Amino acid sequence: MKWSAEKVVTEGNRSGCFADIEMIEQTSEPRLVDFHLEALTGNEYIVLLREDLGEARVLFEEYAFEDVPTHRIIDFINLIERGEVILSFSRFKWWLSLEVSIPEGKWVDGRRFRNDLSEWEGGVIASS
Repeated sequence: MKWSAEKVVTEGNRSGCFADIEMIEQTSEPRLVDFHLEALTGNEYIVLLREDLGEARVLFEEYAFEDVPTHRIIDFINLIERGEVILSFSRFKWWLSLEVSIPEGKWVDGRRFRNDLSEWEGGVIASS
């Protein structure tokens, strides 16, 4: 299911989870749209949408999730906001992975861990 950029904004506003949603059209053919979403928690997300493909890249902190279906963008971000993710360290604690699951599959990205947990990451680890 492909959502238009406008539908993403409508559903984001309807969710009540965002203090601000900004949509910036980059190109019209193919239609590329960037979103800046500020969650009520203060977390910021950047979503890069190629409308004709029906998929987006979601950027959060140092993580980048590719090919998130447009109709799942808001759900995807809400899972991150609620901490319904798997955050795990590599065996020697030099790599931190973040996994988000939606019905279409699992999205995993990671970052080098330099003993620098963000406030959000610390909260997720403390609650698990």
